[in-house]
Amino acid sequence: MAKDRLAGVLERYEAVIGLEIHTELTSLNSKMFCGCPVAFGGEPNTRVCPVCLGMPGALPVPNEAAVEATVLAGLALDCEIAPFSQFHRKQYFYPDMPKDYQISQYDLPFCGLGHLDIEVDGEGAKQRVDLDGGPYATRIGVTRIHLEEDTGKMVHVGGSEGRIAGADHSLVDFNRAGTPLMELVSEPDIRTPEEARRFAQKLRLIMLNLGVSDCSMEEGSMRVDGNVSIRLRGETELGTKTEIKNMNSFKALHDALAFEIVRQADVLDEGGRIVQETRHWDVTAKRTSALRSKEEAHDYRYFPEPDMVPFEFSAGWIDAIRARLPELPDARRERFMRDFGLSSADARTLSEDVEFAAFFEEAVALAGTPLAKPIANWMLGDFSAYLNAGTVALSDAKVTPAMLAELVQVIDAGTISGKQAKQVFTEMAETGDAPGAIIEIRGMKQVSDTGAIEAAVERVIIANPDEVASYRAGKTTLIGWFVGQVMREMRGQGNPSLVNEILVKKLG
Repeated sequence: MAKDRLAGVLERYEAVIGLEIHTELTSLNSKMFCGCPVAFGGEPNTRVCPVCLGMPGALPVPNEAAVEATVLAGLALDCEIAPFSQFHRKQYFYPDMPKDYQISQYDLPFCGLGHLDIEVDGEGAKQRVDLDGGPYATRIGVTRIHLEEDTGKMVHVGGSEGRIAGADHSLVDFNRAGTPLMELVSEPDIRTPEEARRFAQKLRLIMLNLGVSDCSMEEGSMRVDGNVSIRLRGETELGTKTEIKNMNSFKALHDALAFEIVRQADVLDEGGRIVQETRHWDVTAKRTSALRSKEEAHDYRYFPEPDMVPFEFSAGWIDAIRARLPELPDARRERFMRDFGLSSADARTLSEDVEFAAFFEEAVALAGTPLAKPIANWMLGDFSAYLNAGTVALSDAKVTPAMLAELVQVIDAGTISGKQAKQVFTEMAETGDAPGAIIEIRGMKQVSDTGAIEAAVERVIIANPDEVASYRAGKTTLIGWFVGQVMREMRGQGNPSLVNEILVKKLG
């Protein structure tokens, strides 16, 4: 319902949205300040030590790789890297933090003042630019990226299906506590739920390309909180914001923001006022609900972490990290368009996934650049349908880049027709056999011998005098029927283009 009403609300109100995105650095082998392994799940409280359990006298040692990964992410988002930064203690008392404070960063984060460009089409376009549902691009500022340690996980049991309000008791699993956690805070530049979704999706792609995290929202290694307020269009003063939590998918992010925008509009339209609070997104009910009130500012009593010295990054060290930047999705898309002549949409789809892009480029390298477009068509069509239908991971697919390159080559050479190629592909995907072997075994090799085709055409013409007369009398649409008869005569192995060409000549 909120999604249906959103467009009408955004005609009168402007939404102001900022995101806080936490990304666990799951690609690292150890936690932020100790040597305990980083992994999802497992028996509770089995990946812990005195440091991540906050035992007296245990001293933290910062994970160098986590610092480098955070700076790498900042460089990917065109952030300024602080030459001087440090960790702080963030004081708060909650059972998921065994030390009663979290080692985080306060006023001296590693990265700041970056941006991320997103492209949006459809929903929300009218609210951003003078277009009616058309595509547009916009730049979203990145306020900061800082590094901290993750908290433990609370498990509320008993009562009303484990909900906090009805739980009999709570348990704590500290396996996650101390995991390197990178937090990105965006500027309040986002204006629609769709922009928020595109921002989070693109950030995830970048992190995957950097190889710093698996970014699994289902497992909690990427978590998104949204801050949203609304104001009448034309106004400049910000409205009272609410923070939304428990958005564990991109769809949930979109739907929660859409609901909250409509809810706030209803409150204001009825003469009420928005209360600054944290709200919980209920996926089942598809609505937000008040979780806890929020003061104007938290007093976390930050102070510099006394057990660690500040960080000083030299220009040479930052340049060395910059040299590790891989080709990012936007640059890869531009290259695919430039070098392979692909459309913007096809290049975007192929470039977004690192493995998919590598598969495509390997196939093109084997088949030759002139066949890049056909390879792209197969990958975005039949190959993607095969992966999606069987939920097959690309790494587990029986079709290899070499096989796809060979298939496109035999089609280009006229060895088999496009229709036969689909049959060959289906068998490739099922058996893992190469196209040439399948064509040979099934006797599918296309006949391009003009003499053989002419003989078959003559037989069809002699056998069907009435149809020949109709064609010559002006019913030229019969050409397709004649092609079918010749192909049947040749057991499907005639070259269709040659068959058509010779038929037109003979019938004329």
